[in-house]
This record gives sequence, structure tokens and C-alpha cells, in this order.
Amino acid sequence: MKPENTTLLTQYELIDGPELAARWKVTASWVRKQCAASENCLPHLKLGRYVRFLWGSPDLCRWMESRYQK
Repeated sequence: MKPENTTLLTQYELIDGPELAARWKVTASWVRKQCAASENCLPHLKLGRYVRFLWGSPDLCRWMESRYQK
């Protein structure tokens, strides 16, 4: 039984770095650099040696919104 306050991570599409790069129209190396940033790094999941992203997740959306310049 899951605790009530647990977010269901499976409700978001799990994608890899090249897929995220393609959707955002940036290079895969840019995505990798953003994951390695010491300050405000790109939200990601580490699954052993694999890095994945939760497409549509609130964390990923907030990260992108924080870079929006009016």
C-alpha cells in the first residue's frame, strides 16, 4: 500500500537525454551539462548508469519556467 502523499512517478512519460534534447530542440550535450550543473541542475532520475527525465512532471516544468525571460 502506497502512502497518500507519494506522487505516482509512473504518471509521467520516462524519456532519455537525447529524446529530451530533441523535444526542446537543444543538443544532448547541453542536456548532460544541465544535469551536471552544481546550481539548479536539471531534474532527472539516475537508474544506474542511465539518466532519465519525467516528461510533463511539475519539477521539469518548474525548471523550464525558471528560465523563461519576459
